Amino acid sequence: MTGRPRTYRRDEALEAAVELFWRQGYDATSLDDLLHAMKISKSSFYADFQSKKALYHTCLQHYQSFVVNHLQNLQSQSASLPQFFQLVFQEVIEDAAAREPKGCLIVNSAVEFGQHRQEFSEEVRTALEAVQSTFERVIRAGIKDGQISCRISPKVSAKYLTTCLSGIRAMIKGGMSARDAKAVVSKIIRSLE
Repeated sequence: MTGRPRTYRRDEALEAAVELFWRQGYDATSLDDLLHAMKISKSSFYADFQSKKALYHTCLQHYQSFVVNHLQNLQSQSASLPQFFQLVFQEVIEDAAAREPKGCLIVNSAVEFGQHRQEFSEEVRTALEAVQSTFERVIRAGIKDGQISCRISPKVSAKYLTTCLSGIRAMIKGGMSARDAKAVVSKIIRSLE
């Protein structure tokens, strides 16, 4: 015997939950907020997502996949390593120019939880490492193609750029202007030369 058919699209509900957590954070988002944003009933929520905590794990994994795919798309659009990082950081500048910058769900989660919420810290670390691994792969390809010299190891360079990206995202959430973000990004891009 099968249950009642879904009256909503799961992928759309998940996207709505990601968007809400991204804007408000985990603790500030109530179950009622989620039900309203996702346009689902409480029974459907518990049947498909089990709990707010389980949903957040799913949202972090979904967002991580989105970010890695997005970075791969930016790489395929870029003619050079500096252009790739210019595109990555240009999005940061655009976020700074928005009326309500959202930052990055991964960075927002790292700031919100720190090391105090072990149930999420591993997920956040894994997501940050996925970004770092993508950067490392792109840097290695840039070194191989002779686009940049190898003054620092690709792994350390990738950690540096991930830290820069995370830091500037957090600063923007804290009120850094687009002008200041642009100046910082310019310095970061020059450091790749």
